[in-house]
Amino acid sequence: YVIFAILRPTGMIRWSTVVFIIYSAIPLGFIVLAESICLISGNFDLSVGTMTGFIGMLSGMIMVWWFPNTIPAPLSIFLPLIIGLGCGALNGSLVGFLGLNPFLATLGTYMLFFGADLLMHPYPIYGRDLPKIYIMIGNSEVISLSVFVATLIILWFILRSTPFGAHLYAVGAGPKTASMLGINKGRMYFFAYLISGFFCGMSALFYTGFLFAIDPYTGSTDLFPAFAAAVIGGISLKGGEGSVINAFAGLILLAVVGAGLSMFAVTPYLRQFTFGVLVIAAIMINRLRDSVRDRILRPV
Repeated sequence: YVIFAILRPTGMIRWSTVVFIIYSAIPLGFIVLAESICLISGNFDLSVGTMTGFIGMLSGMIMVWWFPNTIPAPLSIFLPLIIGLGCGALNGSLVGFLGLNPFLATLGTYMLFFGADLLMHPYPIYGRDLPKIYIMIGNSEVISLSVFVATLIILWFILRSTPFGAHLYAVGAGPKTASMLGINKGRMYFFAYLISGFFCGMSALFYTGFLFAIDPYTGSTDLFPAFAAAVIGGISLKGGEGSVINAFAGLILLAVVGAGLSMFAVTPYLRQFTFGVLVIAAIMINRLRDSVRDRILRPV
């Protein structure tokens, strides 16, 4: 941020710019949290992006086309969260209870959610047709930032200070060892994907308010930025290591770099290239850190 502020002070040195950078990253931020939970458990979820679009579109179809004026407006904000839990339960059942390979299982649901999304309604649903409170949640900077910060703190506390968090890290670090300690590996995987689906529902809600519309392609390109933010933030691809606070820092880094490059009117392709360089650098730094730590802890 300091580098961009020096190079382009008129655009970057504004409090409103800083707030908007963080605010605009919040919908993706919930997907980053979803992916981070899966990575900590020793798995990953390829469907988080298309799941978000599917949840948003299904929620819109229920409220606008299939059951208009049926759901009370204050309760409409819970609709994408409930659908997200259902989608997460599907992934969790495939990986946790049926024991399917997480890559293949979530690749299948990736295609399933995206196809179902386009089959339902291949055109956007605009905010004017949705309840005002449903749009207001993601359309207000104050509400969006407050909800995300509160969610981040609660999740950090759960992962660091509760038995569930300890079990999740244990399963991610060593599933066989965790099983020997009496931790049900399949159940922990199920709940990890369940929470991941919930956060995708949150992302769908906030994306709708931010964009003032529901687009069938919403979130479809967010899988790799979510991975990038998590990896840059130090979430281990091997599982059982990392902090959601650091994953959020990775998200902010991507948002600042994206905003800074936009100030220079660079093409989206160069931004994508830059994000790739950052991810590779983060992986190399993490590997070097692990190597140094193992060397220090290795008995003489």
